[in-house]
Amino acid sequence: MVEDRGPRPTHDLPRLGRRTFLQGAAVTGAMVATGALFRPARAATGDPVLRLSYEQPNGSATILDEISQATFDVHVTNNPAERVPGVHGSALRTDGFSTWATGQFTAPLTSQMTVQTWIALESYPSDSERPYDDLTPSSIIYQRSDNAGFDIAINTYGEWWFTAHVGGQWRTVKAPWLFPLYEWVQIAAVVDGEARELRLHLDDVAGPKVARVAIPAGTLFEQAASAPLVIGKASKDLTTGVFLINALNAAYDDTRIYAVARSAATLTAEYAAGIAGASPAQDVALQVTDLRFADDILRPRYHAMPPANWTNEPHGLVRHDCKYHMFYQRTPNGPFKWQMHWGHMTSTDLVHWTNLPDALHPELNDREARLGAIAGNGLTAQGSKGIWSGDVVSVGGTAHAFFTTVNFGGPFDPGIARASSTDPGLVSWTKAEAGLIDKNAPAHVADFRDPYLWQEGNTWHMIIGAATDSGGAVEHYTAQDIQGQWTRAARPFSTIPFGSMDIGSAIWEMPVFEKIGTHGGQDKYVLIVSPIGRSVSKLTEPYTRSVYWTGTWDGSQFTPDYTQPKPLDVIHGHLSPTVARGPNGNPVAIGIVDERSSSRMQLDLGWAHTFSVPREWRLLDDGHTLGQRALAQLTTLRAGSPQTESDVVVTGVHILAASGNQVEIVAQIDPGATGTRYGLYIGTSPDGAEITKIYYEDGHLVIDKTRSSHNFENEEAVLLRGTYDVAAFGKPRTFHIFIDHSVIDVFINDAAAFSNRIYPTSRRADGAAASTGLALYSEGGATRFTHVDVWQLQSAGPESTTHS
Repeated sequence: MVEDRGPRPTHDLPRLGRRTFLQGAAVTGAMVATGALFRPARAATGDPVLRLSYEQPNGSATILDEISQATFDVHVTNNPAERVPGVHGSALRTDGFSTWATGQFTAPLTSQMTVQTWIALESYPSDSERPYDDLTPSSIIYQRSDNAGFDIAINTYGEWWFTAHVGGQWRTVKAPWLFPLYEWVQIAAVVDGEARELRLHLDDVAGPKVARVAIPAGTLFEQAASAPLVIGKASKDLTTGVFLINALNAAYDDTRIYAVARSAATLTAEYAAGIAGASPAQDVALQVTDLRFADDILRPRYHAMPPANWTNEPHGLVRHDCKYHMFYQRTPNGPFKWQMHWGHMTSTDLVHWTNLPDALHPELNDREARLGAIAGNGLTAQGSKGIWSGDVVSVGGTAHAFFTTVNFGGPFDPGIARASSTDPGLVSWTKAEAGLIDKNAPAHVADFRDPYLWQEGNTWHMIIGAATDSGGAVEHYTAQDIQGQWTRAARPFSTIPFGSMDIGSAIWEMPVFEKIGTHGGQDKYVLIVSPIGRSVSKLTEPYTRSVYWTGTWDGSQFTPDYTQPKPLDVIHGHLSPTVARGPNGNPVAIGIVDERSSSRMQLDLGWAHTFSVPREWRLLDDGHTLGQRALAQLTTLRAGSPQTESDVVVTGVHILAASGNQVEIVAQIDPGATGTRYGLYIGTSPDGAEITKIYYEDGHLVIDKTRSSHNFENEEAVLLRGTYDVAAFGKPRTFHIFIDHSVIDVFINDAAAFSNRIYPTSRRADGAAASTGLALYSEGGATRFTHVDVWQLQSAGPESTTHS
């Protein structure tokens, strides 16, 4: 979140809205077409001794220094060397974990130097969630050895500084302002021996800024000419497991070094000329180009997910100003989990999503004091260790985000905090200066997280997932004003003790509480939680999954219909749904379908985790079972007419004429004419080496993934069998399956559901996915498939909208 505590001057420069940077047409593999280059006139300011303008085709791993004609290399491991529209032509896009530029720079520098570059920063670099004094910052650009050189560094909270080795020691000038995000800015670091100072310049939309520190007269800059010049990576690497976590996620343009100390007036004039003449295509400067995932046969195309890197639970799904907004846990800097942000996307139909800038990011509680301003303004609960999940409600044109704030000790570690936005697009947010609820004061529970809110009459209710001595639970608070004081409820949220309801977990996460329907003249509600920890495990029973209870609500306590919960999904693999009312008034839920792959595979892919297709919830006829079906608006993804087969009697395997790994299948079955085992095969390779089987057998649904993938990084190549409630759901007569490369969503009878991950990796000779075969299956007798439709589905790109 970019701090916004009041209006700022614009100095008559065109404002670039934050939201615009993640929008616009996709950038293709060709050289980016942009306007003419801005070339400063030769003047007393001197000519550059290095200039990198990044004017190479998208994907080129080399950069030319226009002055020396030397070649700089783009380090490429997992992602390509992307070019995006810049201020003066093309810009270099770094991904935050695996791409950066490096080369030799030896032009002599002595008493004067200026290092300057244009840069658009998507996020501050990650760090390993450690206390402030133990951080390992990243670098915007550096050339240094132990006792020579310079470094323009930045940490995970947006603090940045210029360090240079002058007069035999390291000297530093620190910026008293946070680095701007989602905006083209020009920065410059200056050694000025004549003026006896180091300077750090920033030109941005808010106006020019200069920070200074004095150096002794006659001191010289000691250059590290034997060390490489590096752009977009830390001078000291920080790794965790297989991941480098402190590189920069940014776009760079027109990087220069001068052997003179350039003036603030000159720099500001160049900034004004550059911004005024920039190509409109700079709106996509921080977009992930098509090139990055062009050959990825596992990445989903129509499921909601971030543009790249790591995500976790979606949350805060809310309708505001005629649009749905969904927030989600995100690491913007790579496929790893550090320093959680709130990602943000919008939709009008819950199917096509447009990614926007991150809504919230970690900040220091004592930020103002560290930047040299007046301390003691009471900032707490800013999420220095991460902004974890929560909920968003819209009240009278203002959106309020309630989130789990995690800090390094002290108050609100963890706690519940709030941010608000009056922006119709919910792009700009302002955090409250203090937290709302502190787990530790008083100490009601061992841990808690993930608030969920609703209003009933004049009372606001908040439930929070909690850990108690007996296992998982929920805490219940109320308030009379959404911005007022929250009070812990006098009675437990449930009339049944939580210890009796728990399945052996340490904590319940991501609670949801919604009215689900009416049965027998009573309003019925559903409580959904995601138990984790203790005996609950991702890969062994009891599995990490969402569970639920139906029951009644008297305005202060929930009375479950049963003590032990029901699983939300027949087979685990999907959890932590976020919920909003859909077009017909029913709850619509979107959850996470997490990875079943190794860290190495996620590093190689450059992304991790996806979200489910939207599911519509309803109460089934028995009055105590939650029914789930695919949201009707998913039909907008269908491309043309389906391939259809009717009245097919199957004994064994019947290969369908249709195929694909981006398809929707509706297979209807005569429940009175089935074998003992029946269903479908998907993701089948021509040689049969890769195959995934989905079928019903004797009160169970089964997904057989033992041969889903040749990739040995798949951590769940197993057969999974889930109990299927025939009385509630009916014997399977409809298999409704969505396949999107490595993720599948399965609905049975528009009532039961599960989502899962498969990783078919076989390719054809041209590199395209080979495991696209589909088949009907029956064993232990013949099964009559009355009608089968297979639609090819379009990718769900961003919606067409106008942005300012």
